[in-house]
Amino acid sequence: MCLSSRYMFDLEHYQRRDGPGLTPLFVSAAQAGWPRLTAPELLGVRTTSELTERVEESYSLMHEQATRDVEYWALNKQL
Repeated sequence: MCLSSRYMFDLEHYQRRDGPGLTPLFVSAAQAGWPRLTAPELLGVRTTSELTERVEESYSLMHEQATRDVEYWALNKQL
């Protein structure tokens, strides 16, 4: 198993700002939870706050509901 696949966000790329924040494993997991979000949209997500914004916009949710949904989804994932 690749070390970076254990974590939701690829911090090495985040710090350099040249790659995706979500690792490919979690892009797939996010798409399973929110099918309206495309892989290209998710590849630009670098934080749970950004994921919350995408979910909020794509599903026309109140900010509080989107935050709860993302926090619940991320609960068992290592950040």
